[in-house]
Amino acid sequence: MALKVNAPKHRRARRLGLTAAVAATALVGGSFALATANASPVGQTGATAASAQRIGKAPHAPVGAVQVGAPADSTVLRLSVNLAPRDPAELNALAKAVTTKGNSLYHHYLSKGQFGKLYGATQQTIAEVDASLRAAGLTPGAAGVDGLSIPVTTTVGDAAKAFGTGFASYRLKDGSTGILNTAAPQFRGDVAAQITGVSGLDGTFRPRTDHVIGTAKHAAVATTTGVKRSAQAVTPNVTGQFCSSGVSAMSRFGSDGNGWYSAQNLASVYGMDHGSTTAQGVTVGVLEWEQYSAADLAAYQSCYGTHVPVSVVRVDGGATVAPDPAHNIGVESLLDLEILAGMAPGANIVDYQGPDLTLAGGTPNTHFTDADWLDPMRRMVTDDNAQVVSISYGGCELDSSSNVINTENWTFVEAALQGQTVLNSSGDSGATSCIGDNGASYQHSQVVSDPADQPYVTAVGGTSLTGSGASVTRTSWSHGGYGAGGGTSRIWSLNNSYDYQQGFTGPGYDASACTPKSGYTCRQVPDVSALADPNTGYPVYIGGQWIPVGGTSGSTPTWASLVAQADAQSACQANGPAGFINPTLYGAATKNYAGAFADVTTSGADATAMPAGTGYDLSTGLGEPHAATITSALCAALPAAAQGPGTYHPVNPSRLLDTRSPSTTAPQVAAGGIASAQIEGNTAAGIPATGVTAVVLNVTVVHTAGGGVLTAWGDGTGRPKTSNLNWVKGNIISNLVTVPLSGDGWVDFYASSATDVIADVEGYYTNDTSGASYVPHAPTRLLDTRQHIGIPTNTAISNASVDVPIQGVAGIPATATAVVLNVTATETVGGGFISAYPGGTALPNASNINWGASNTTLPGLVIVPIGSNGAVSLHVAGTSHVIADVFGYFDPSGTAKYTKSGPRRILDTRAAQGVGTKTPIPGGQKVVLQVTGGSTGVPAGVSAVVLNVTVTGTTGGGVLTAYADGTALPQASNLNWVAGETVPNLVMVPVGADGKVDLYVSSTTHVIADVFGYFA
Repeated sequence: MALKVNAPKHRRARRLGLTAAVAATALVGGSFALATANASPVGQTGATAASAQRIGKAPHAPVGAVQVGAPADSTVLRLSVNLAPRDPAELNALAKAVTTKGNSLYHHYLSKGQFGKLYGATQQTIAEVDASLRAAGLTPGAAGVDGLSIPVTTTVGDAAKAFGTGFASYRLKDGSTGILNTAAPQFRGDVAAQITGVSGLDGTFRPRTDHVIGTAKHAAVATTTGVKRSAQAVTPNVTGQFCSSGVSAMSRFGSDGNGWYSAQNLASVYGMDHGSTTAQGVTVGVLEWEQYSAADLAAYQSCYGTHVPVSVVRVDGGATVAPDPAHNIGVESLLDLEILAGMAPGANIVDYQGPDLTLAGGTPNTHFTDADWLDPMRRMVTDDNAQVVSISYGGCELDSSSNVINTENWTFVEAALQGQTVLNSSGDSGATSCIGDNGASYQHSQVVSDPADQPYVTAVGGTSLTGSGASVTRTSWSHGGYGAGGGTSRIWSLNNSYDYQQGFTGPGYDASACTPKSGYTCRQVPDVSALADPNTGYPVYIGGQWIPVGGTSGSTPTWASLVAQADAQSACQANGPAGFINPTLYGAATKNYAGAFADVTTSGADATAMPAGTGYDLSTGLGEPHAATITSALCAALPAAAQGPGTYHPVNPSRLLDTRSPSTTAPQVAAGGIASAQIEGNTAAGIPATGVTAVVLNVTVVHTAGGGVLTAWGDGTGRPKTSNLNWVKGNIISNLVTVPLSGDGWVDFYASSATDVIADVEGYYTNDTSGASYVPHAPTRLLDTRQHIGIPTNTAISNASVDVPIQGVAGIPATATAVVLNVTATETVGGGFISAYPGGTALPNASNINWGASNTTLPGLVIVPIGSNGAVSLHVAGTSHVIADVFGYFDPSGTAKYTKSGPRRILDTRAAQGVGTKTPIPGGQKVVLQVTGGSTGVPAGVSAVVLNVTVTGTTGGGVLTAYADGTALPQASNLNWVAGETVPNLVMVPVGADGKVDLYVSSTTHVIADVFGYFA
């Protein structure tokens, strides 16, 4: 036996409250950080109701704007009060884990609607904010499905009173007008910490489209402000190739590959598939703030012979102005939709339309606000219908308010957790992404575009191409005053523990642009690139004619098509959609740069954009795709840690740790201290030196100096925030724990208050087929000495053993090697313990349930080898009645193998986690617990889940029973308690077909549940 004692450690993970799967690598502040004070989440100071607080800093009008009075009080405002998510640090860490290959949570995406239940504001918080808004004279609507927003329709006058602000009207640099609040919105102190901002107060917000119209080589038929109409016939086609009339019409701009690129030619350049069913079954979403011409799109599809369905979702009323290419209305939409139809013809497209950016005649919409920008973006994510999202709009990141930045961030975190890929154009103004954006004073300095700068967005830059196939030549797109946007973010920095750009620094990178704190580096834009030069651009049918259009608005849907093609592959169908792709893209470049990307090393004609260079650069990012390699990387099989099939190896129970023993080198664990025990290579306990993925231990605390908790976890990883044992002063508490192992094969035990710790090994798991697999069993009572079930009398057991037959009982086969029992000691007399061990063997120096006083009721799960006599023995040291319920068994012919997952908390009624309110479960009621889904780390289709369940705040004696949802409440129990006790127990419970389990309590109590693994 080997022991080691450590000083308190892993404190960082404790402060963050992260799960074991993510705590080891997440740092303070989450994976990303905002660089500037006005871009940080605000109002999080926990003030009282009496002290009102303002959310954020006072707004400022764009540079060049002139105040022209004030809006009328009757002016209608459509607002959104934006709420903070629950546990932002864990939310960031989970998003990191879900998108990191090698993590056990990789591609464990949230199911539709699950984000709001797990990470949206609680029902209690929503009710409190709702009440505060009503108290201020407003009428809020129902909260959004993700629990991060509450809509409010009001007037300028009422909003001014409610939020303690005034409003001013401004004439902007572009000649349009808009209103802006004069002070940051004010909220009651007791709800201010839950609010991140209010959308709809800023009517000076002006995003832009990122397309540029090409110039004809033989006839002037286009301008940069619109498209002249000159109707051209379209010859219908069924081949998937560019139709002959299209080729003829585009000849004035040059030939295919020398002046413009048809879909099939560009697909061949990038090695993408191009068939009638390419990307079949995948839904791609596009965001637009205008209508499109259905007739023009139909003509384009007729030319190519495609039949891509396009549905429209209108948000906040959607766009109402008719398409007008002469005034640049509808051009962006057709560019996006036609590229997708041409390069992903098997996909479905959903066009999310927000209110018009531009009104009839080309004048800016003076009523457009930041809510009109954010609402469609949020809707696309909360709908969770599109696996791939393409956005070809943006604006200077320094023109975006903290409310816009923060709301976008949480929206894209939500998308990443749901497995959605979000791509955004990097802009067409090169390194000075603010040209044309309100004439800001920083327009000629290096500034990147938002939301391309967002950490969970893939920013797409642009190139110029000439030629076809292997003979194509590439440069970065930069000429004629336009160029692919790129540079160093002044807003966002990446945590070095999740800096997917680490090792990729483009020429001109400014290490201080975002003023990064220690351990962070500034975000760089773009990530990747594709064709964007309008003079070698995309043939688009607009206004009844063919014309080339480019800009990073074209490169973005091209990349969206590539990701859609990947998502349609069988590998992605099996392993989950690509989701947030940046870590995979940079990982692919690290392993095989030339195989994954065509490196663009030559700069464009002028210095508008950042310079191109060998490797990553701030104009083209990693470069253009080699689709086969990229697709293979995006759809790679889940790592072994995520798949994790394991079989169980029971061992005769033996003691690994006992801090009470004077002969041991491990003294009592001090408050906040850690003791450790060797698992792998512990030959005395029958554990091999390698291959162990998890260990099953019975852990006991005794001589407790005060109330506390114990947490067990694999040494070398961050300590999770979950607990295995909870106790009050003087308690003797035992519990079975299943602990995933780390690289060194040791287990650490942390105690929050001074206590002795005992650990007995019951068995271990390996990722092979040499052991036994789990077979769930309907909970069945095998022994109850109170009711002479399993014994001939109804007498307590006193300093004796009782054999419990297993093989051949209740359908358990003779081949079963170990049994899962829930054993309960009740009506105890004095102190004592129960030991469970194989029938017909010697009583071991190990225990499973320990108690210190009379009239105690304590449960404990045991996994015990079945003896050669087909039974297990339960020995009582002391006097107690004993109950034993079977919940499953292990058999070599079983099919359910163990996968370690977590530990992570999925239910805590004290904190409204997993339920809507911070209230205990009433006696005689049940809580239905969703145990499958990305946040839990448990995939759909599992047969059983391993949970550590704790009751606390008990108001009377009672029992808890865990069982599969959709089945009848069994006559068995998992936890038993008397009033005032805090009792934990490990449960291995079958999962219903809906991915849920039920937790029934016979008397009112709070319940906590932590997931530790599953069988599938």
